[in-house]
Amino acid sequence: MEFSDPGSSGIGIALNNTPQRDCREITMRMVLVAIVAVLILLALRILSAVIAGGRRREGEAPKVETDPKRLEQCFDVLGLKAGASQGELTQAYRDLVNVWHPDRFAGNQRLQKKAEDRLKEINGAYAYIRSYYRWK
Repeated sequence: MEFSDPGSSGIGIALNNTPQRDCREITMRMVLVAIVAVLILLALRILSAVIAGGRRREGEAPKVETDPKRLEQCFDVLGLKAGASQGELTQAYRDLVNVWHPDRFAGNQRLQKKAEDRLKEINGAYAYIRSYYRWK
């Protein structure tokens, strides 16, 4: 890195061009880049909180509207009784995904389409129940 002579233009930094000075300068630049990156990330986090309008405080659960009929239908889709534990829910979901995964029907387009539709229904039911349990 080159620096102007402090006496020539009045602006500049006088450094000896030694390897130690170059290493220090590089280290300082790396530290400054890291600090700037942290400040940018902090600013983005603050900006996202402002955009969200403070709708949710730290640790506060979002409001999830639950329809008891839909919740019961979702349990039926997964073959469970209402109020099943999260462990039972997860196990039933995994079993159904293994049974209805479209890749199992790769040779038959008609069955593959039916499996895709059924898996979408299973995924939707699982997601709905999980959202209910997560914020209960």
